[in-house]
Amino acid sequence: MIERVRKTIQEFHMLEPGDGVVVGVSGGADSMCLLQVLTELAEEFALKLHVVHVNHLLRTEADIEENYVQEFCKQMNIPCTVFRKNIDAYAEETGASIEEAGRNFRYECFEQVCRQEGMKKIAVAHHQNDRAETLIFHMIRGTGMRGLGSIPPMRGRIIRPLWNIAREDIEAYLNKKKILYYTDASNLSDDYSRNVIRNQILPRMEAINEKAVSHLAEVSTLAKEYWEFVEQMAVQSEKAAVVDCENGVLVEKDRISELPVLVQRHIIYRLLVHLSGSSRDWEQKHVEQVLDLVERPVGKQVSLPYHLQAIRSYEGIRIGAQVEPQQSAILPIAVEPNTRIKIAEIGWLDCICIDWTAGGEISKNLYTKMFDYDKIKANLCVRNPMPGDYLVINSKGEQKKLSRYFIDNKVPREQREHMLVLASGQQICWVIGMRMSEEFKVTEETNKVLKITFWYEGE
Repeated sequence: MIERVRKTIQEFHMLEPGDGVVVGVSGGADSMCLLQVLTELAEEFALKLHVVHVNHLLRTEADIEENYVQEFCKQMNIPCTVFRKNIDAYAEETGASIEEAGRNFRYECFEQVCRQEGMKKIAVAHHQNDRAETLIFHMIRGTGMRGLGSIPPMRGRIIRPLWNIAREDIEAYLNKKKILYYTDASNLSDDYSRNVIRNQILPRMEAINEKAVSHLAEVSTLAKEYWEFVEQMAVQSEKAAVVDCENGVLVEKDRISELPVLVQRHIIYRLLVHLSGSSRDWEQKHVEQVLDLVERPVGKQVSLPYHLQAIRSYEGIRIGAQVEPQQSAILPIAVEPNTRIKIAEIGWLDCICIDWTAGGEISKNLYTKMFDYDKIKANLCVRNPMPGDYLVINSKGEQKKLSRYFIDNKVPREQREHMLVLASGQQICWVIGMRMSEEFKVTEETNKVLKITFWYEGE
């Protein structure tokens, strides 16, 4: 036992000589084994140990276990800090499950003692069976390569010296050392998913192959190595394939399509974690939903956890915060010659009617257009697009639906309903900032010109 734990500590550089270590001890077999092993290695690594016990106040036996841990630490001359918390009430208060609330509070306690005592590491008692159980749990729930990696040997200051030790070896070690440990009765109940895996699924697998747990742990180790390799590739490739944009990021279609599929998935996963600020709740299906948009028409989108959404744009896939649909803010506003028309919070139009002589200079500015005023039959207005709008696209009078024009010119779907147009009935005279109708262009026969300039607010 000591040699195997020493090897794990050295392989992953878990400890340095003189480290202060907070040890999480519940009084169960796993944590009692962890404490005993670290005690035996304390002199070799010059360790300073400090035990933390958390009483969740969920079971009548909890007080007995608390007293036992305190007495054991006293005999071993190890400082022990006890925290007591009604986890049932805490879970209701935070909206978490009891299991999750207990875990969150325990780690808060570990971190608190680390800060108070100036300790560098937190040792917890996850072992080989925990890795196998977590691997199965992730597979059942739906996971990617990272989930197959199960529980890592280290995460930040958290270390897991028993990472490569099986539960049966832990119990055998404690029995040989004649060290008492307590069994949490709730672990025997199948009310929790993990208990079903522990009490039913893993024993069935071990009946098929007695080395099932160690084989599953080996798979998780290989998956972790694959994950780390692809992570390196993804970090390098992400710089060329992803750019920041308003409210999120843009994954450029042409760039990401050139990459191996494994790297594509990894990049998307990294972006989802970054944008949400959490690695929890992301499953392989979410990554596939986003990547599937590459082959979908422009405008297709998927809703994601953490109020994120992915939208297929012309350039690729935009991932960011969900945008609540906005109602069109611009109702039709009449446009008259020789007036300034204010468009609330957007800008204004300057409209000037002038006499025209052949050979005059026609403006080529995107935001200044000149119209043959005599050809405008219906009243002019500025508004947002409406169903049925159309443009005359050539001198033959051929028409194109405005919606089709937006598609052909790669106007993102989410922007189309908020565009500004100058309209005469359903005929569009000018898509402001883009093209105007061929029907109203100035010609040699033009007598009067309506010159309209659009100004954005503040310009």
